Amino acid sequence: MLIKKSKYGILLHGRKKIPGGKKVITWLKKHLAFDKNKDADIQLKESTRALKNPGCGWYHIYTFDLSKESFLYIDCEEEELVLLLIDIHAFRGCEQIPKEALEYFSSILTFFEQHDKGIILRIVYDTKGRGMENEPSSVKIVKSHMKQLGSIICEHTSEKESLPGKILVHQGLFVGSWGEMHSSKFLSEARMKELYDTFLEATKGSCPIAVRKPVQLRSIVEQLELEKKKKTAFSLTLFNDGIFGSETDLGTYGTEPRIDNSSNNRAWARQDELDWQETQMQRSFTGGEAVGMPDVINEVSPRSTANSLDSSLMIRELDQMHVSYLNSTYRQEQLNAWKNQSMTWNGETISVYDYIGRHLGYRFTVINVKQIKNKEAKKAPKALQAQSSTDNISHYTMQITIRNTGFANLCEEAECKLLLVLPQVVEASTQMPEQTSKQILVQRPKQKIQQEITINCDPRTWDSGRDTVIACSISTELWQPQKAQKQSQAANFYLQLTRKRDGRLISFANENTDVQFGLLLLEN
Repeated sequence: MLIKKSKYGILLHGRKKIPGGKKVITWLKKHLAFDKNKDADIQLKESTRALKNPGCGWYHIYTFDLSKESFLYIDCEEEELVLLLIDIHAFRGCEQIPKEALEYFSSILTFFEQHDKGIILRIVYDTKGRGMENEPSSVKIVKSHMKQLGSIICEHTSEKESLPGKILVHQGLFVGSWGEMHSSKFLSEARMKELYDTFLEATKGSCPIAVRKPVQLRSIVEQLELEKKKKTAFSLTLFNDGIFGSETDLGTYGTEPRIDNSSNNRAWARQDELDWQETQMQRSFTGGEAVGMPDVINEVSPRSTANSLDSSLMIRELDQMHVSYLNSTYRQEQLNAWKNQSMTWNGETISVYDYIGRHLGYRFTVINVKQIKNKEAKKAPKALQAQSSTDNISHYTMQITIRNTGFANLCEEAECKLLLVLPQVVEASTQMPEQTSKQILVQRPKQKIQQEITINCDPRTWDSGRDTVIACSISTELWQPQKAQKQSQAANFYLQLTRKRDGRLISFANENTDVQFGLLLLEN
């Protein structure tokens, strides 16, 4: 078989007499042994290439002062994500933000949406590390600003489906140094919950809200559960701008070990917090900055060597945090250390920086495909039974195993489909010459998709570090010859994953697949 790219994915090409009907299915089952990868014509393996998928990766910070309208720009086009730092310090002394500033805020969001960027948003009063000094004197002012800006955020979410971008998360609750939820007079448990409730209501739950520390998240969730508002807890996640900055990630974690659930109201030691994140943040959108301060990098400890923090341990901890995004410009000492360190991955030498970048967020690989025969149509799903013209047509169930090797999960809704393309009609009586057995049988498809079969699954549940099996039933009707012409059609199947809100294609990490258009499963 040969491999060829197409509009829909990668095609496996081979020549064989196709007599039609059930014999086609028999030949297909015999020769495409995907359930025995070692015997297949193409190996279902993970590549080491970078994927340009939405909702994960490296980001730049873009700072805008709403009191001074300035030029809108993009520093790095290839990055999927941006962090928009919106400075509202100028309005700290008044309850109402001027209309002009609100319009400017909206135009900033629109600009990055039109450039197809996933938006990490942070609205702050302080950009200089002086949170107590620069934030408002009254929580009433903060809440008023939340309501005004929250209404703009609502306008830039699901209602604007014509725009490809989306606010993926809002970091913080406006207060503290750099908006990082420390060094603030508004971070008592009661005040923090009050600000969270206000902002959640203002944004109508349209985007997740990230807090800095796991203990802050647990505190809010505990109060929500007491109020029987468990559903709103799903809008909460974490961001960490002190990753590897110290044993506590610059105050993100505590120093005392976890005792039991009664200690939820205090910060735990690093390993206890990481263990908690590994189980509790599996399906959340988390990220931050890897700061790796020089004095820590050179520190000899159980977590470091003489010259640097142990890279394998750092990768393990990023995996435990379920990191989807990291700052690509800060802190350079740590980023350069990763760039200068090499490792072996799937037989290829790669920098630690590239390895981390290629595992931020989700990374899907199809590792196995099986065909299971259903002798009776009634064993197939009801939706498929309705497509059958008779009650006795046999069906096949296709089982597809997908492995997520990324640090995190996909956090946006996506659709998974099998696409059937019938690119040409093959004469049943035609015997393919032996000398052409390795040539391309099916040219690049020009015909439209014959059939789409939606697979009943939620790709957001394809958990990192695990294999997930999805299944879809297919009718043998698809291979029935045309009675008048006594012909059978060659059927190409493609596995396609798309983001639901805009149809953007999500690439699989398999070797020999098209970077843009997903993965071919099989060809008859």
